[in-house]
Amino acid sequence: MTKEYPTISLVRKRNKDVPVFAYMGDFNIKTYGLDTILWAFADYKHKYLESGSLWLIGDGKDKAALIELISKLNIEQSVHLMHLPQGKEKMNLLNQIDLFLRPSRSEFFPTAIIEAAAAAVPSIVSAETTISEQVKEYKAGYVMEENNYKHLAKLLLKTLNEIKYNHWSTMRRNSLKMALDKFQWNKILKTHVHLYGTMHS
Repeated sequence: MTKEYPTISLVRKRNKDVPVFAYMGDFNIKTYGLDTILWAFADYKHKYLESGSLWLIGDGKDKAALIELISKLNIEQSVHLMHLPQGKEKMNLLNQIDLFLRPSRSEFFPTAIIEAAAAAVPSIVSAETTISEQVKEYKAGYVMEENNYKHLAKLLLKTLNEIKYNHWSTMRRNSLKMALDKFQWNKILKTHVHLYGTMHS
């Protein structure tokens, strides 16, 4: 059965050597490409036999369908559903994530990606996501050349290699710089930057 964490304290016990991929937001499969994420992660686990976990943070109308697809793809042991925390609890969660995933089929303003960037978390986004140009400009993650699960699975592998060879810290710094340069005006971002600063001072 897919694991659903009731509290963040359980999340903190994860193995730090295992890459954590995450989606945060509304559980709307069609709009935000959650099916693409799950199929890509299944390839990553079963075809490429790599370690890692996937956190789906949020709630929404398609939660039951997500759980069904997770079971169908036989990735229950590596996928964790979580409620969306607030304030410092959200920052504690973001600080444990290696990469955000947003293969949206259409999206105007992905606040979750900006919040992640403010916590120095890079992202993989689709070209259809409005901040894809900024992600590409700042090298704050990867923009999907093709919005399909096979391409996303290859980018997950690329991320794993970057982490293994200690190149990921540069991508993290780039993400924070993008957030500060491009989105500092956003009230949500300012809150996250302040929390991030107080937690690391």
